[in-house]
Amino acid sequence: MENLSSDYQERLDEIAEELQTSQYLAAYWDSEDEESALQYYKYLQSTYEPRIEEIYDEVAEYDPLQLIAFENEVLNDRFEGLFLPRILAFTVLRGVVNENFKYIKPQDQFRKVLLVLSNSMHFEYLCQRIGQSIQVGFALSSDIWVTNLVNEIPNKRVRNFFLSQKILKYRDASERKSGLSSMRRQFRDINFYTADFPETVVELRTNYPELKEFLLQRIILECDNNNLMKHVVSYADNKDLHEHWEFVYSFGLVINYFDLDKTNAKLLGNVLNECRKEAKGFVDTYFEFLKELLSSSRLTIKTECDKKVSRLIDTSIDDQFSGYYGLMSTIHEEGYNSENTLSKVQKFYFQNEGLSTINECLRLTMLAYFTMELDDLEPEEYSRFINLSKVMSQYINIFNNQSFNQSIGEVSMSYVKKLLKHFTDKRSRDYQDIKRFISTYFLELNFMKEKDIADIFKTRRRKSTRKKADA
Repeated sequence: MENLSSDYQERLDEIAEELQTSQYLAAYWDSEDEESALQYYKYLQSTYEPRIEEIYDEVAEYDPLQLIAFENEVLNDRFEGLFLPRILAFTVLRGVVNENFKYIKPQDQFRKVLLVLSNSMHFEYLCQRIGQSIQVGFALSSDIWVTNLVNEIPNKRVRNFFLSQKILKYRDASERKSGLSSMRRQFRDINFYTADFPETVVELRTNYPELKEFLLQRIILECDNNNLMKHVVSYADNKDLHEHWEFVYSFGLVINYFDLDKTNAKLLGNVLNECRKEAKGFVDTYFEFLKELLSSSRLTIKTECDKKVSRLIDTSIDDQFSGYYGLMSTIHEEGYNSENTLSKVQKFYFQNEGLSTINECLRLTMLAYFTMELDDLEPEEYSRFINLSKVMSQYINIFNNQSFNQSIGEVSMSYVKKLLKHFTDKRSRDYQDIKRFISTYFLELNFMKEKDIADIFKTRRRKSTRKKADA
């Protein structure tokens, strides 16, 4: 993590100073009834929290390793508890959970914010905005962690409030999943992630989940990573880490998705090519990573990803990197339906074992291309579907893989349903053309049996709603 830069510090100091001299803060402290005090405090929130949030968003975008320092500065009493509910929510969502929806390790920043809140002079007002965050955060934490935290709180009233946030339903993992998903949806488009870049193998194993999530979120939110690159390059240049899968996976995300200038591309290219030659198991692990990436629902492998990696590769090294990304270049330049591409795909595929990881990557890549093309096709463009189906059948014959065949059948059926929803006149030429093609195509490729195909186009009689006449 980094210390807060002087620019951010000065802007926060300015807000704090203005807040402390505000007549509304003075009026808040002088108010003798709770209703008036609450109104003044809400005014302070509406006035100053957006300004704090503006700086927070800037730090998260351009200097994410300073986020914890920023949050700790805002925890200071001079900010009068403003923006703390938001920071609390961010600390809850930042933690990585396991398959049982429990934090994989204690969340220190979550604990720190809770203790600050528990001692805040404004707790009565703040507690109205922190219930969901505490409930979900406690649910994701261990019972011992929560108990130890509550025992640190000297104020009995505050302690009882925290204890009341331990919700019984969250003992069920499915409820924890639901609660966490609900919070994530609320903050889906907000960037609040940060992480440490490991320097030792022990740190790599311990910090990898947070680092992976940090990189994923920056890719999903399309963040500016220019200021981050010095840390990325330093991390990538650490030879002690190169043979560990956690490094390969995190490094793989960077070279596939980050925009690299000429200098950083050269530096990371040198690391990649050195790893290909020197790091034991690096190439095999990379294609395991790529397989996972191609199967992911969170990220999409785009043509640009292949181009970014290809630009880093030293093609004089004879390995699977050169072979695979050379093939990807041919596909992108000539199209996946050219005779030369099909010939090279077949040659490359037969050079490897049918169920090898690299062949699976190739199958998943082609499936992704076909899926994207079909998703973009409008019903009126069904002639393109017919032409594409001929290409897909060629790849089916090359791969001879049941899983690939089934997936192609599923994406094809999704488009057919779109067609049948659009072309409802069964006597029309379009409908009959579609019916003839599907009846042949689906049967030839064993996507469906003849009876099931016929059932797709069967006219279903509507049940009569007319009541029988009385006898």
